[in-house]
Amino acid sequence: MSFLFVSDHLALDFAATVAWRATHPKELLAEPGDFARWAVEAGVVDRLDTVTQDDLDHARALREAIYRLARAATAEEPADPEDVTRIRQAAAHTPVRPALHDLGRVARRGGVPEVLATLATCASDLFGGPDRLLVRRCAGTPCTRLFLDRSRAGTRRWCDKRSCGSRINAAAYRRRSGRSEQA
Repeated sequence: MSFLFVSDHLALDFAATVAWRATHPKELLAEPGDFARWAVEAGVVDRLDTVTQDDLDHARALREAIYRLARAATAEEPADPEDVTRIRQAAAHTPVRPALHDLGRVARRGGVPEVLATLATCASDLFGGPDRLLVRRCAGTPCTRLFLDRSRAGTRRWCDKRSCGSRINAAAYRRRSGRSEQA
């Protein structure tokens, strides 16, 4: 299984590692190896060798704090201070730092603390700056993915036009077609 990266922000893509939160939650980080694979597929590190169950528990706790802050941003509600503290504490560690090896070749190395620090730093930049006002919830039902609406008009409705957007447009077309055939 591959992960989707359609949120336009690393922290929001990380928060989306629980799919269908509102109806049938599906944990995409079920095993420590899933977190390692996500970190590589997201481009945070080139390789993440050792991830323990405790590491996975910390990653999930950070993910949930990010998700709750993003939901608060979409509702323009105050943030939970515990979530802010969790993100601040994770960001206090050294993040993954790219090392240039040659023109067009960079290495991204680090362990779990560096990956979590990178995610927390991205979340800090997002929620501490003006982009927090661009956080939206997908209009697709039952999708619970959050994304940044960087569209010129600020009217993006779906996390991904090809999945949620396509499903909604197809359903609307079927409804319209059914009405026109009955007329």
